[in-house]
Formats: sequence, structure tokens, C-alpha cells
Amino acid sequence: MLNHTFKPQQWLLRQGKATSIILGLLLMLGFTGIAVAESVSVAARLETAPSNLTDGQHVYGSAPEANQVGETYMVFEAEGNRVVGGFYMPSSSFDCFHGRLDENRLALNIQDSYSNEVYPFNLAVSRETLVADGQSAANANIPGFQPLESLSAMDEQVLDTCRGLLSQEI
Repeated sequence: MLNHTFKPQQWLLRQGKATSIILGLLLMLGFTGIAVAESVSVAARLETAPSNLTDGQHVYGSAPEANQVGETYMVFEAEGNRVVGGFYMPSSSFDCFHGRLDENRLALNIQDSYSNEVYPFNLAVSRETLVADGQSAANANIPGFQPLESLSAMDEQVLDTCRGLLSQEI
């Protein structure tokens, strides 16, 4: 029997950037089966969940504060069930994505910023209806990420760039 130790850092260095981002997201989510490339299943409140996110700009982070080195951020704009945005880490490059919000997942196409290859990626979501002042709004709960209050200058730059790059895709 071989005694082989798996070292994720060495493996990531040998793999392409898109694979690294996808694996990084999976590692961040703890290999709990929350996010997989083929299909995603979440026990969500689908009976009462609205069909769309609130239209507009959203930012989520693996940390509760913006611009934390080593943390991953997801910024996107939603219109109906369509989304466009990007994943990034501060002081690093970013990858753009476009896709749609299905019942319990974001079905994304991530464009690698170096090779321009596009990779499908499904990210689990559950949606909650928030009620404030008699108005209801949809809020996506993305495991491993938490919503941030507002977009930072970096978030706006990534979103603007991705919107421009993917304008023909959306």
C-alpha cells in the first residue's frame, strides 16, 4: 500500500487557474457536497421562494468585510433570473461569469481571465423572502459566502469590466 500524502497547494500550482478557482470554492465550502460541477441539490424553501433575486447589484464575500487579502469575493448584477459578474481575490486577477438563477442554484459559465476558456459551474443557493416596510425582496443565501452591505470600488471595477467583456453573452 502506498503512503501518499495529498498536498492541495502543490496540486493547485500544477493545475490551470480555472481548476484552481473551482477547487478553491469547493475547499472553501468544505467538500460537503454543496457545490459540484455537474449538479447541485439543496433543501431550500422552494415553495415560498421567489423566482428571482432582487434586480440590481450584489456582493458576497467569504469574509464579512470587503477587501480582505486571501478571501474570495463574488460580485454580480441580477436582472430577472440572469446574472453577470466576477469572482476575485484582492491583489489578484479575477474571472468573469454569466449565467442564470435556477430553482436552487446559480448555473454559471466562468471565463478564465488568462485562457479565455469558459467552464460551467453550479453554485448552490437557497432563497429567502425578506419583508421590510411591507415590501418583499429575494435574498440569495450562498453557502460559504455572506452578503456584504455595499459594493467597494474594487467590486464596481470587476463588475464593470465583466459586464463589458460579457455583453454579447448576456
